Amino acid sequence: MIGPDVPETCWKRNFRMTKGCFLELAAIIDTVVSPQSNCPNYRFLTTHKKLAITIYYLKDTGSLWMTANVFGIHQCTVSKTVQVVCDAINNIVGPIYLHLPKNKEDMTKLASQFEVKFGMIQAFGCIDGTHVQIKRPIKNGQDYFCYKQYFSLNVQAVCDSKGYFIDVECKWPGSVHDAKMFTNSTINKKLIKGTLPQTLYSLPNYHSIPNYLIGDPAYPLTNFCIKEFQSCSNNEEVIFNSMLRSARNQIECAFGRLKARWGFLRKIIDIKIETVPIVIYTCFVLHNFCEKNKTYDLNEEEVNQQIERHRSDALKSPNLPDSIYSANNPEAIKTSPLYCNH
Repeated sequence: MIGPDVPETCWKRNFRMTKGCFLELAAIIDTVVSPQSNCPNYRFLTTHKKLAITIYYLKDTGSLWMTANVFGIHQCTVSKTVQVVCDAINNIVGPIYLHLPKNKEDMTKLASQFEVKFGMIQAFGCIDGTHVQIKRPIKNGQDYFCYKQYFSLNVQAVCDSKGYFIDVECKWPGSVHDAKMFTNSTINKKLIKGTLPQTLYSLPNYHSIPNYLIGDPAYPLTNFCIKEFQSCSNNEEVIFNSMLRSARNQIECAFGRLKARWGFLRKIIDIKIETVPIVIYTCFVLHNFCEKNKTYDLNEEEVNQQIERHRSDALKSPNLPDSIYSANNPEAIKTSPLYCNH
């Protein structure tokens, strides 16, 4: 499966990336994953084979049994290998391929790309939550039962104008509302405290406005999170809503591509609840790695099916605003009409 004579098409089908990208990824994590002579037998697997086992496990149904059969190893070896490789990817590859802007230049670039593509000034990301279905945890299982009527982990993600993820939190039980998740998230706290690099834009007759995220109607309207007008009083607000929805579509498409690439996220995950966030985050990191390296491994029909499924689920089970956490900030209410003229 990872031999020298394996065709490129098989690499893309089996590992969601080209052979060159696979080897590059293996080289990045090799120092952590490579075999050590004083370790148990399962660690005598080569870095390439460990990575192949992990990606194969993630790309399809997330079946330990199927992956073990394909590679001729025991299921517990697959489980241990996946955890080791996922930790390595998150700790080494994650900071390279999935991160918030590190300086004002990075923030300026993100905001400029949003403005050029969607006409939205000062936006640097789209935010949304996606539910990843899990088996009911033994402890505090009711906390994981979501409004979609299944047990899940609610994953908050932010993507840029190109659909690359720049921030992911996957620690929240499914019962937690998106607005509560955002209010308590690291990115929101950084925005409020000013510890995230900021660029300012001065509106006429008003103070400078900061960079912000674009959210759906379930999110609170704040100085750092903008959503559409609930009722439009003029044409400018109608146009603004249309532009905002177009921009927000990026996160829906990003989730669609993510889940089309990694089948692990489409099934009911049946592993230790403590391990679930680690493996989910790995899927996001690997997704960015594949997207930025332009591996062209996705079936666009499958991507569109995932996007439509996401939208269909939203219509069937709408994420209604929370009475507390979706409340709008008074200052942001005053400021929001000014965006329509710019």
